Amino acid sequence: MKKILVPVDFSDTSKNALLYALDLFEGSQMEITILHIFGTHSTALMMKSIDGILIKNAERDLNALIDEIRAKAPSVIFKTKLAKNYAVSTISKLGDSGIYDLIIMGTKGVSGMKEVFMGSVAGGVISNTSAPVIVVPLDYKFTPLEKVVFAIGDINISDKSKVEPIREIVKTHGSKLEVLHISEKGEPDVIDSLKAFEDLNPKFSHKTGSGDLNQHLNVHINNNDVDLLCLMRTKKDFFDRILSSSVTLKQTFNSTVPLLIVHK
Repeated sequence: MKKILVPVDFSDTSKNALLYALDLFEGSQMEITILHIFGTHSTALMMKSIDGILIKNAERDLNALIDEIRAKAPSVIFKTKLAKNYAVSTISKLGDSGIYDLIIMGTKGVSGMKEVFMGSVAGGVISNTSAPVIVVPLDYKFTPLEKVVFAIGDINISDKSKVEPIREIVKTHGSKLEVLHISEKGEPDVIDSLKAFEDLNPKFSHKTGSGDLNQHLNVHINNNDVDLLCLMRTKKDFFDRILSSSVTLKQTFNSTVPLLIVHK
């Protein structure tokens, strides 16, 4: 059974990520834990009653959310979890627990060239958890995953288990997989990386580039009708520049399609 953690703050963005999770694994046995995190500052005695109100309201809103989507996914098992803590540390710790196969979360953004794709919470979670994470852009509506791109730098992937979430999604949706290699040094030997996907008959593409990785990726996405972009986070690879905890980098990386992050 697929176990997924979906953090929600009851915004349209987080609800949209929940709907994306349902569509992505439609037809599969699935258990979704809907996580809501409330404030960390109510520590004084006089604030205990406020905590009680927050919990009561959150429980009401969680139940209403499940009632709203249950008709869409009658076979899905829904669980709820409330936490009074900081969002990034709470989500990251749950991701590291080994209970969940995947974290799916939304992120806020604004229209135009300065769109913020990596919100502070989504970016922080990616930087701090070992769990695979899918980040769904603001207002993105699920479309069939006809094409999936896994962008890699100058790394070799010898452990197939690290990319199993990508493999599973490609197989489930019958997607065409492209392994896109972007390098600052020219075309290296990536045979080991391709072996992890050889049974999926992937297309291999190579681009030499430096500087604005975000631009390289977005041009490729937009020109090739990509439905899901996948990246591997490793500090030994230059892609970590756009997945690091740097606020500046998080604010300059954006994507028009959902992003799946796996960790080496």
